[in-house]
Amino acid sequence: MFQIFKTFVSVYETHNFTRTADKLYLSQPTVSSQIKKLEEQLQVSLFIRNGKQEIIPTKEADFLYPRIIKIMEEWTDLTVHIHSEEIIRESCVLACTQSCGMYLLPTFVPKLIEKFPMIDFEFPIMGYQDIVHGVEQAKFDFGLIEWAERSEQLKRYIVARDELVLAGDPLSPYWLLNDSLNPLREINDQYLRDNNLLPIFIRTNSFEMIKNLLNQGVGRAIISKLALAKHVPYETLDVDNLRNFYFLTREEVISKLLGEVALFIQTELKNEVHL
Repeated sequence: MFQIFKTFVSVYETHNFTRTADKLYLSQPTVSSQIKKLEEQLQVSLFIRNGKQEIIPTKEADFLYPRIIKIMEEWTDLTVHIHSEEIIRESCVLACTQSCGMYLLPTFVPKLIEKFPMIDFEFPIMGYQDIVHGVEQAKFDFGLIEWAERSEQLKRYIVARDELVLAGDPLSPYWLLNDSLNPLREINDQYLRDNNLLPIFIRTNSFEMIKNLLNQGVGRAIISKLALAKHVPYETLDVDNLRNFYFLTREEVISKLLGEVALFIQTELKNEVHL
């Protein structure tokens, strides 16, 4: 049954029997047979075959996926601990966007590692959509993002607030534009359209470079107030100037210890971060 669960999870994530077969070193008929067996046992259809290679999960598959992930995590945790007489260190992966990694993590990590010395922490930095999907698929334990991405499989908690400002020399003809697709880029684009502005663009895919150029007196951009050096001039935006920071977890955290970590992070951020 555990192998059938692995097959189901892979098919759900890839939407493709062939890719699942390659990934799990199985034949495609074996993959199809295992999915059919699970459907017969549950008496539901889990995937819609539309005649093409890609298949579409049903609402029953959406319901089943996070619960099977939980079962597999519990089984892995059990097999690791049951055969060991040593104290097993746990791991915790908290994935963050760049802004969260720069401005939120430093406020609580010193206390976090002091409070939980038995845990090995990882803090990867990546895009907010990758974080949401990673937490959904149990690749990460938790996430910190600054955009309100919805997911039926996750719980989302507001832990801090940020202010967006129009920063830089008001007379500068240059506008610093992040070529990466993200909500902050959309806010910059919308501001330029609404105000009928046609600046000279300096393009980059690095938030860090935009921040440093503004701090060096080059160009203008809408950016987090937290990123600016004190000498950089800025204007308060009339609308859409506030954004929340969110802490993400799956619907159920299987480990009691990780549940304590989640509560600790939320409490520390709400108590100590004043944005």
